[in-house]
Amino acid sequence: MMPDFTLVSSEGNFVRISDYRGRRNLVLIFCGDGKSEATRSFLLQVSQQHFQFGDEEAESLAIVQGESLPERLGNLSFPVLLDAKGRAHQLAGIQHADKLSAPLVYLVDRFGEIRYAFHPQETANAAVAAVLEWVRYINLECPE
Repeated sequence: MMPDFTLVSSEGNFVRISDYRGRRNLVLIFCGDGKSEATRSFLLQVSQQHFQFGDEEAESLAIVQGESLPERLGNLSFPVLLDAKGRAHQLAGIQHADKLSAPLVYLVDRFGEIRYAFHPQETANAAVAAVLEWVRYINLECPE
């Protein structure tokens, strides 16, 4: 099960993971400090295809360790949550978030169960396509 945590979005709103339970599947993208090129490319690709995630009853959330959003990550089409003390990264099992060179993606079904977790190794476009396939599969398995 995905541990529950509450973080502040880059817009200043509180977002709690458990608020999505029973309603939406989640694509949680743990980004470390969010400054790597691989992370930036992946997030931009997710942003461009965000409507497809919504079509599959999924919400994408980027989780950046730090107290402010890196400039290069502005204008994404989905919420970015600030993990000021790194607690959410630790709850997700990420020990050295400051050393993440690529994001760590968790796919969580609407019941809070972690269904898949991986570091995207291929190009951002191929990685997002793989995430979308998993989201479609989870949505078929866990209908409302």
